Amino acid sequence: MPHSDTVAVHAGEPTLDRKDAPITPDITVGSASGYPDLKTLDAAMAEHRGYGRWGTDNHRQLEAAVASLEANGLATRLDAVAVGSGMAAIAVALMSEMNAGDHVVAAHDCYGTTVTFLRNDLPRFGIKSTIVDFQDLDAVRRALTDRTRVLLCEMCTNPLIRVPDLEALAAIAHDAGALLLVDNTVPTPALSQPLRWGADAVIYSATKNLSGHADVIGGLLVGKPSWISAARAFAHTFGPTLGPFDAWLTLRGIRTLVVRMARHTSNALALARFLEGHEAISRVNYPELDASPFCARARRLLPGGAGALLSFELAGGKPALESMLSRLQLVRLMPSLGSVATTLSHPASTSHRGLDPTERARAGISDSLTRCSVGLEHPDDLLADFEQALR
Repeated sequence: MPHSDTVAVHAGEPTLDRKDAPITPDITVGSASGYPDLKTLDAAMAEHRGYGRWGTDNHRQLEAAVASLEANGLATRLDAVAVGSGMAAIAVALMSEMNAGDHVVAAHDCYGTTVTFLRNDLPRFGIKSTIVDFQDLDAVRRALTDRTRVLLCEMCTNPLIRVPDLEALAAIAHDAGALLLVDNTVPTPALSQPLRWGADAVIYSATKNLSGHADVIGGLLVGKPSWISAARAFAHTFGPTLGPFDAWLTLRGIRTLVVRMARHTSNALALARFLEGHEAISRVNYPELDASPFCARARRLLPGGAGALLSFELAGGKPALESMLSRLQLVRLMPSLGSVATTLSHPASTSHRGLDPTERARAGISDSLTRCSVGLEHPDDLLADFEQALR
């Protein structure tokens, strides 16, 4: 079995079956292919090739790479389908699996737009949802109905970095005849393989650390080939197509994924420990901290580390946050995460602004909560920037 960094470097490589084959993949920019005769055209259409909405070689290379990373070391073959965003991946995963009258149970600390989609959009298609705290396994069991088809949660939740008990949740889902879908965007397959712990399929926002350079909008679904085949068929019809250049950029980012995530993780732990000991900080959320209620579980499910994301609250509340932001020199404020540079976000204003105050409070999103996506800077420089900004 190769190591994950070797898989990241080589999976999905173009073949060397042509003269002067490129080491770096070509980018397919045409929206459709041309054919010399009806027989050739018919064969291509039967295989869903030759039309951009069905994907290009760039998509297939990316899908092969992510499926290989997710399956590395597992005794199962996986497939993947690339789509236009992380939310498109959520939508395809749920809508290809469920029909009108079906039911999904989701974690209340899922990404804010995921909760908005479950609450506002799926009911128009006759799909119901119940949103509960997935740390309370009895609450999850009570939420099940005879029409529950999916349990949905996140690994290293955004922005509180909570770690769910995937093995217990998988058992609950399977006992009910449902699937466990896990959004693994934050740790990426470099640090977490949810199928190892019983999940049935995995969702990614490729926009974040998977591509890693803040220049992509994309998403992926990973699962067993039969399930992905159905999801791909739905995506081909529904049409949330990923651009070929975004597929190319994401694959380029994956080549350095494992080494990037190692540095992201070590920097994040160093910053979390610094903030935990600073008098201006009232709370730090990072599962590798000894004081975290998720520390033991993270060490078991995430032995390589918990990834780039942490969050914290300042003792002085929102005014103190504004003061810190005005002093930071290396760190910028932005609504996304997963870049090579360290960035901050304000969840109440961005990812969770679609939730009402009661929903935000239930999810632990206060007005002073700050999310930090830790980058690849030298840790001494990063800590020094926060030190001077918190004076």
